[in-house]
Amino acid sequence: MTEHEQYEVNFFRPISSHAKDNKKLISTLALIWAIAVFGFHFLLIYVTTPTPEETLTEFESVWPQVATDSSATIEMKQTFAKSLLMVLGKNIALKDDHKKVLKESLSWTAFSMQSDSLKNIIQSDPNEETTNAAVLNFGLSDEGFDKIMIDLIPNSLVKVENNLLSENVKTELPNVMNLYLVHNQSFLTDFKFLGFPFHYWYTAQFLLILFVLLCLFYAVSIDKMNKKHDFVEET
Repeated sequence: MTEHEQYEVNFFRPISSHAKDNKKLISTLALIWAIAVFGFHFLLIYVTTPTPEETLTEFESVWPQVATDSSATIEMKQTFAKSLLMVLGKNIALKDDHKKVLKESLSWTAFSMQSDSLKNIIQSDPNEETTNAAVLNFGLSDEGFDKIMIDLIPNSLVKVENNLLSENVKTELPNVMNLYLVHNQSFLTDFKFLGFPFHYWYTAQFLLILFVLLCLFYAVSIDKMNKKHDFVEET
């Protein structure tokens, strides 16, 4: 080994035995980290299956009747309205065009359940009176998720221009509901660890802990490697 080679440091083309062992150690730890991160994600994708929320099941049970407005009962429309409000509650995740479809559907439902005098108001400009009427007609109470749904109604009612749901809404609404109410689930997402879903705990906490442990392992291992190769740091 020439004097120049002795002091040349290249991680990808190590020359000394110490540098080769160091590269092997770092590569091994990086591989462990990559498997822990990406391997888990691939496993999560492989084992999960699309699972609908209960809200979607309820929506699908009444949608055929509500869509035609022929045989839909008050109870069906209440179920339909609540399912829409459940999705509207995911406000941050909703796209603007999807919000429009949901709001038009909810407003039409409120319109179809109102008295003739209030129908005219909804067609012109929904206000507090129509909101209160919608709360009563939708069968909402002041408990549980109903309180959140009630808060959503004032900002969710828009002008109703047609007495029937538009063909665009009829086409788009089932797709919108499926998009936001079907989630990938598996034993990795259903199992809880330390109060968290396992997949969340694994990515949010375990991977951070693993990274720190790998750093500590490298620190201990490099000290042993230095002694093995009589590698002395300058002081």
